[in-house]
Amino acid sequence: MNLIISKSKLLHILSIALSFAFFVACDDTETTDETDFALYYTGMTDIGPSMTGVISTPSYIGGKPSGFEIFKVTLDGESYSSSSFVINEDEGAITISETGGMPVGLYKLSIRCYSNGKMYEFTDIIEINMMKPVPDGITVEPNKLTVDYADVIDVNSTVELPTAQVTTDGNHVSIKKYEIAKSDFSKYFAISSSGEISIVRGDATLVPGIYILSLKLTTGANGEDEGIFENAIEVNVTSRPLELIYTPAIGKIEEETALSGKTTFTSNIPTFKGSLEGLTYAIKNITPSTNKILINAENGVLSVNESHGLKAGTKYIIDINVKNIYSTEGIDFETAFELEVVEFIEPIQNFKYDNIEAVQAVAFEQSLSSDFKGDEVRFEFVDLPTALQGKVSLDHEGKVSALKGNSIPLGSYTIKVKATNPKSDPEQPDIATFTLVVKENPNYFTYVHYGNNLGLTPTKNFANQYRITDNVSITSDQPVSDAKVSLSYELTNLHQTSGSSINSGTGIITFATNKNRQCGIIMVTATAGKGTPEEFSVQTPVFVDYSILVKDVRIEYNPFVFQVNPTKGGRSVAPSVTGVSNMANFTMDYRRTFNYFNFFGSHVSGVPAAGSFAGSVWETYFEITKTNLNYGSRNPMSYYANSTNLETTAAYVDPNTREIVVNPNKWVQDGEPANGAMTGQITFGTDGKDPQSGSQVFPIILWFDKNF
Repeated sequence: MNLIISKSKLLHILSIALSFAFFVACDDTETTDETDFALYYTGMTDIGPSMTGVISTPSYIGGKPSGFEIFKVTLDGESYSSSSFVINEDEGAITISETGGMPVGLYKLSIRCYSNGKMYEFTDIIEINMMKPVPDGITVEPNKLTVDYADVIDVNSTVELPTAQVTTDGNHVSIKKYEIAKSDFSKYFAISSSGEISIVRGDATLVPGIYILSLKLTTGANGEDEGIFENAIEVNVTSRPLELIYTPAIGKIEEETALSGKTTFTSNIPTFKGSLEGLTYAIKNITPSTNKILINAENGVLSVNESHGLKAGTKYIIDINVKNIYSTEGIDFETAFELEVVEFIEPIQNFKYDNIEAVQAVAFEQSLSSDFKGDEVRFEFVDLPTALQGKVSLDHEGKVSALKGNSIPLGSYTIKVKATNPKSDPEQPDIATFTLVVKENPNYFTYVHYGNNLGLTPTKNFANQYRITDNVSITSDQPVSDAKVSLSYELTNLHQTSGSSINSGTGIITFATNKNRQCGIIMVTATAGKGTPEEFSVQTPVFVDYSILVKDVRIEYNPFVFQVNPTKGGRSVAPSVTGVSNMANFTMDYRRTFNYFNFFGSHVSGVPAAGSFAGSVWETYFEITKTNLNYGSRNPMSYYANSTNLETTAAYVDPNTREIVVNPNKWVQDGEPANGAMTGQITFGTDGKDPQSGSQVFPIILWFDKNF
């Protein structure tokens, strides 16, 4: 998405506060055949009053569905009548609008559709949480920030970036939790647990422009309410003109003759990188010189009017000057466009595409038919199906394509492309219609599970963990999967597992021993159809506990992998401890050697340091506690450093039970929860005191995933 857009368009984009995928499959109610049919929707969850959005066309298993209908809507479990939810009868996409007067609460939509002549009903398949606005008395000060683009993207810049603070009037509102509502650009901003909004430095994908953020706040005003603070703050990332690109950057115009008659030319609108305030375009120079080539000062479109008198065989090189309020002299973009005068512009002929037969999640591209003719042609989709929007692209040469890993639902789609050029009849443009059929990928699968050697059942709930005791080498179980074809396996040793290997055919892992007493992490990649266009892979982490006596003491958590949702937090099991005569004096605390390993999110792996995800967790702690930042400190994970304010910690060892407590919403950065694992050294003592200088063990791994 191009973020260099007007404020009004940004507001439109922000009409959806937070979206993420959820999947529900229900059994049919009337069909009597044995054909499996399931429906899967991707939908919005959090939305505020007056906000709008679209829930995309569902994917499915079985025959192509049609005849979609919303047959029931409930609000907090009670039947509710509303015209705000409208479903596309043919494709199943749902539009949400006219929400201004809707009551807050949890809406559930029940859908029916037809497949292979049978009707299927899916009760409560979609959930939409209509949230109230935040209470009066909450503001952001200041509610507008301005920052120079160069200072933001330069990770080494020492310029202090501006911040803003969420505040309340102090009379009736207390905020328990702060989040930036998820959007296409929320990753560029952060909000601390004390409500300070900041700009993330060093992300080169940021572009200059005006960004309007909404906030999701949990208050204590009325029973831990959640609310949407719409358009809470505007951040203007300013810049002089940085980039100007015409696509294509070469054009043709036909010489005017008795045969051709009057001819004209118009370029595409160029893409521009820089601030839009006061933006103007001007021609700096044309070689060879002519006054017949013009430019629209507002949008940069180049044009040539009738009766131009340009002669065939001449090429004009055009330099453009672009100004905005941050560059009053402007920036010159040399050779921005080349215009060639030709004897004849070829009209559009034989405009057609062959039908596309694609495979689920596999890249495809389709070019124009080989006998296509036409010069200076422009292409655009016409009424592109909702399920394809943002997933199928059309380039300036007319090529239709989708990337590998695309999420286009299974099914058949009609695609229309319009082509126009200077010879086209505006009343009857050329339109090519063809069919895209997305078929099931025989190599598609969703999981690979290893077991455990801890005796924990069911194994799928305690998968992928093995204990090596006293440096005795072991092998894993053979993994299980829902793959329909054979898999090939590879492993990556992420942490303390050097020397471990995997059987590429069976997936059985031979674990190397490790005398460092640290936990181990391996990432296994299972691939179906390796080397084919339909190749599909799933990655699975496998964990190792190197259990060993330390000062005659053995500490074992079962399971030793604590699966925890970072937004909810939780408690691990208590460990088994042997070799301690007086457990009343046995103490444990996190101490050092902290390391985070990102699995599937966008966070940066590594030790607590500037720029890493773990570093952001440490920074939040020191900001909350108003103490000096120290990436080498144990304090963010220590009970003994925080015994009177444990809610400030990211995690700690409960001194009474030795369970690991993970506090909610501490393992989140830029609105994105952790999706990875954290290891850290724990020290223990037997004298009842803070074990800061105690014996060292690594008995547990924290595995973060918002689906836990």
